[in-house]
Amino acid sequence: MNTVQGIVRMHLRDKWSWIYMPWVIVLSSFAVNLLIAGLMADDDRIVTGGLMSIFVYMLVSGIVAVHHTFPFALGLSVRRRDYFSGTLIMILSVSVASSLILLLLSYIESWTDGWNADLFFFHLPYVSDGNALQQFIVFGSLMLFMYLLGFAISSLFRRFGKTGLYSASIIGLLLGTLFVYGLIYWGWWNGIRDFFDGRSAFNVALLLLPASALLALAGYAFLRRSTV
Repeated sequence: MNTVQGIVRMHLRDKWSWIYMPWVIVLSSFAVNLLIAGLMADDDRIVTGGLMSIFVYMLVSGIVAVHHTFPFALGLSVRRRDYFSGTLIMILSVSVASSLILLLLSYIESWTDGWNADLFFFHLPYVSDGNALQQFIVFGSLMLFMYLLGFAISSLFRRFGKTGLYSASIIGLLLGTLFVYGLIYWGWWNGIRDFFDGRSAFNVALLLLPASALLALAGYAFLRRSTV
């Protein structure tokens, strides 16, 4: 357990990447949108997708964290299982804390009618439906999924190198092309629309939890057999 705590402390030494940078990015985007909203007419309601920037950053952060810390941790004779456990605790902690902040900002935005400028950056239609717990799970599940997706991608690179990463990218591109073809020519779109029709963001977010668990297991499997 002490080793796992040491991994968490190791990650916490890079507070800028884990804690500060995502909020610098998302609040900068918010400030720009708020300025634009203040310059527009009072009856113009603005709903923006700038909040997605923090989730994209979580993906990048998951990739970078493994790349920067895994070789260093193994150089200190840390077991791969302990590294994985400590990193997972860090990811969960940041996801929970960040989701609570997003939830608070969402409620403040709703109470102030879009910061008195009709700007809805944190409190979004569909995403912010439901009670506080449901909104928290929506934010948290997406954040956790993006973190672990980045973690799995970086772990894949540690295990198979550039060749494995390129191969996975090509396979993903081919599958994506096949999926788009199916949407257009095989009528898959109707089935997908029927599946999501009537489902809330909370219901969809719950689907990300098992997907996140699979990504975590895949990342651990790659790290177990990876080389420094």
